[in-house]
Amino acid sequence: MENKKLNFWDCMGFCIGQIVGSGVFVLTAIVIGLTGHGAPYGYFLAAIISLISLIPMATLSSSMPATGGSYVYAKKLLGPRIAFVFLLMFILQQVLVSTFAIGFASYVGVIFPSVNQTVVAVGALTAAVIVNLIGLKTSAKVQKVMVSLLLISLFVYIVFGLPKVDWSAMEFSASNIMPHGVKNFLQGATLLSFACGGASFLAENGGEIENPGKNIPKAMILSTAIVAVFYALVGIVAACVLPLDQIAGVNISVVAKEVFPAPVYLFFVIGGAWFALLTTLNGTLSWTTRSLQRAAMDGWLPEICAKENKNGTPVLLLFFFFIVGLIPILTGMDTTDISNMGTGCSKLTGLFTICACWRLPKMFPEAYEKSVLHTDPKKLHAILCVCLAVTIVTSFVSLSSLKPKHYLYIAIFILVSIIIMLLRYKNVKAKMEQQNA
Repeated sequence: MENKKLNFWDCMGFCIGQIVGSGVFVLTAIVIGLTGHGAPYGYFLAAIISLISLIPMATLSSSMPATGGSYVYAKKLLGPRIAFVFLLMFILQQVLVSTFAIGFASYVGVIFPSVNQTVVAVGALTAAVIVNLIGLKTSAKVQKVMVSLLLISLFVYIVFGLPKVDWSAMEFSASNIMPHGVKNFLQGATLLSFACGGASFLAENGGEIENPGKNIPKAMILSTAIVAVFYALVGIVAACVLPLDQIAGVNISVVAKEVFPAPVYLFFVIGGAWFALLTTLNGTLSWTTRSLQRAAMDGWLPEICAKENKNGTPVLLLFFFFIVGLIPILTGMDTTDISNMGTGCSKLTGLFTICACWRLPKMFPEAYEKSVLHTDPKKLHAILCVCLAVTIVTSFVSLSSLKPKHYLYIAIFILVSIIIMLLRYKNVKAKMEQQNA
């Protein structure tokens, strides 16, 4: 099995593929509407937010790498009952697989306007499931190829676009980068931090990675830094080539069409937009099953859910997410509501992760000593206070944009999660006692 484990470059491919997705191709235009020419500066701030937010998970995964990492850390450091509620909120974030497939279909429609986008979205989701059924290593190989073409596409966008940038639009003044106020600028940066996020999910595959204590945090941090540089340059081109009234609220292919020759434009849409969404879709399906798999092993779910095929893929859980992704595509559900609830829950789970990391040095001192990110516990707690402050501020900015019904949906989901936890805990406790006997 060792030769099937992911090496460092496999990890980099997954991280970059997970980070570069719908965010840069969809959120950039939205943020330009919020910040005007402040979008590139928003990306710089977003990169800082993302790197700070990575610290708790990078520290945990470096100390105790595990398959289904986020659930395992919550279970060991916060207790099994809290871990299960955390897990269900964590899973809610990942039901966005449908939006990646739908986004891919919309960019296919840019090149082929008459195509049936529903059929394309279903096809993309199905293809990603098949690739993951073949196995994690095969999925990683596919991911690396697509990521390579994706980065080339973004590089081409930057190279062709920078010579046409109106550099006066980059003037560093409040009126230029915050034309709609500080709150809108911070909201834009928070949205972009979502676009820069994604590397932390590598921890979900901790048991399938070579030298995980070193490779996971290294890949997380390096991939985020690399993508942040690309994103900032993309933001400059996207915001500072055409007048704002032509680009606010529309995808970045509008600028690409202006600066690229026709063949290069086609390459950008296919190698960039298409592969960005496909790599995110493929990467998400590769890890989002792992925490649920560990929960099934613990008795929270039927044991059959944890069973793998010969390639190490938990088939039933993979098909569960296939169905979850398929329903919005076929029914035309409002994916904005799903996205908003996912964003809200992501902020709550971030708080869980910080709390788990806070308890790490005391509860598992030997594991923490071995971490490549080891520092004095007092320094770690000081760093985590910064992480907490960033999480609270970005949570407020993000959640303030939700509608009352979204708060209600999240509250109902959490309540249902607690009820399920109370009903299933007796089964889990019995299994734990049996294992300890």
